[in-house]
Amino acid sequence: MAGPCAGSASGDAGPPRASEGAGDRGDRLATERQYTTIPVQYQLTTNAWSETPASDDKGEGVVARRLLALVLLLCGLSDVAHASPGSKLWEFRAGGQIWGSLTHDAGTLYFGSDDHRVYALDTASRKLKWTFRTGGKVRAQPAVAGDRVFVASDDGFLYALDRATGGQLWRFDLKASDLHRRPPSADNSYFDFLQSSPVVHEGRVYAGSLSGALFAVDAATGRQVWTLGTLDAIRGNPVVHAGRVYFGSWDDHLYAVDLKTGKPVWRVDTGGIVQSTPSIDQGRVVIGNRAAKLIAYDAETGKQVWSHDYADGSWVESSAIAAGGMLYVGSSDSLKVSAVAADTGRELWQFKTGGWTWATPVLANGTLYIGALSGYPYYFEGVTLRHGFHAIDAATGREKWSFALPRVAGYVTGGVAAAPAVAGGIVYVGAIDGRIYALKE
Repeated sequence: MAGPCAGSASGDAGPPRASEGAGDRGDRLATERQYTTIPVQYQLTTNAWSETPASDDKGEGVVARRLLALVLLLCGLSDVAHASPGSKLWEFRAGGQIWGSLTHDAGTLYFGSDDHRVYALDTASRKLKWTFRTGGKVRAQPAVAGDRVFVASDDGFLYALDRATGGQLWRFDLKASDLHRRPPSADNSYFDFLQSSPVVHEGRVYAGSLSGALFAVDAATGRQVWTLGTLDAIRGNPVVHAGRVYFGSWDDHLYAVDLKTGKPVWRVDTGGIVQSTPSIDQGRVVIGNRAAKLIAYDAETGKQVWSHDYADGSWVESSAIAAGGMLYVGSSDSLKVSAVAADTGRELWQFKTGGWTWATPVLANGTLYIGALSGYPYYFEGVTLRHGFHAIDAATGREKWSFALPRVAGYVTGGVAAAPAVAGGIVYVGAIDGRIYALKE
């Protein structure tokens, strides 16, 4: 007979019942499953072993719940310990595509989906804690601070949610509700697939808007502190450093703004649309643009330090991450991820993924994780894009392992645009097919 952990690895966990945010409790997920109960037993579902109470005895119920928690913990540890790197431990299906990056905090995975929802998923039990429904696609990464979760939606609002229940505490109008995405399949597409994610610092939330403004909002009340307008949409994330907030805009500029007043300290024309998020390291601000450049500026003055050109003309949609004197960054039509010397901008190695590397890589324990996307049709004749998820040795650029993903319908035909989350020996990947994959690190 199979033990209690049998079937838990690589199981397909569809959305189970969960508490939902205020105003959304009656609107359950269409894809959720019902589980049959068996008196005084435990049954194996696609999530894990689930408790089915046999009586109203409160003492027995407490013991059962504690036993369930122990079983789930042991099963999870067993899965991770015995799995090979890159193997799937389990998966969870959301109700729509996942484009925004994932946030893992204290055993909970927070993410958004094109089904207009924000999800809080318990990674031990693989069950939902709650979902919250917004009025638009959620392609921003949730920010967790204290007892709150902050996230922006395509409906034009910034939301503050109760971390425990998912209930709405306040929402702030980002003045972007009348703006709509133009998908890649449309004529004159903007490739506007991302949304600016909020960042929280010392009681304030900083959020970019598709309306072309950066807002500073009081985290407790949702009231505006200040706003700074730009000449086009802000789709990358703001970054707070040394009393300033740095961000890029589709008006081609990189901005450095005083945190307290919202007044620009400096701004510089990068020469192309900025979709990515700034990276700050050793007194330099590094940003990629759609003029095929990765550029480093002095964080204090805005003076250019170096520029790394992509000879094939590829956009730099990915945001660089800095570690150990290196910058790691994806691209777009170069179909690669690169390691670049942080002081000179010289490329040290590159790894060809075969797909668009729009995602921001994540570095953990010497391994670089990044997803790649495929699309159809493709304007380079004879080129077939490949989508997947890759683990790369950060020192050498050699692939350690890769994970294959299913094909989906549409112009973007599969893969990963979101930055993963790594915790407890597990890599959590959000994919265009609408699934969260838990992979062995």
